[in-house]
Parts: sequence; C-alpha cells; structure tokens
Amino acid sequence: MYLSPTTREKAVAIAQELLKTNNISPREAVSKAILIAKNWAVKNVNRRVWKKLKSIEEII
Repeated sequence: MYLSPTTREKAVAIAQELLKTNNISPREAVSKAILIAKNWAVKNVNRRVWKKLKSIEEII
C-alpha cells in the first residue's frame, strides 16, 4: 500500500504512541496507525480543497 511521505511519517509517529500507551501487538499498532493517518490525510486534503473553492468563490 502506498502512503505519501507525510502520511507515512504521521503513521509511524502514531504507531510509536500506540505501542507506548496501549498493550497491543506491533502489527495491530501499525495497521491502526495507518488507518488513522489515512483519515488525517483525507481530512487535510478536503480542507485544502474547501479553502481553494472558497477563495475562488470570493473572487467571482
């Protein structure tokens, strides 16, 4: 599965946090971290698109 470098960094950080705080296996931590990071990336992109659309709307 391809993750952008930013999303991958976010997933690694989340996985490390999950391993420190929760009592789960590394495999579970990584899969959960990937899901969280992908959701974060989608929300990030959606926000950027929304802001661009809003600025275009103001120009028109």
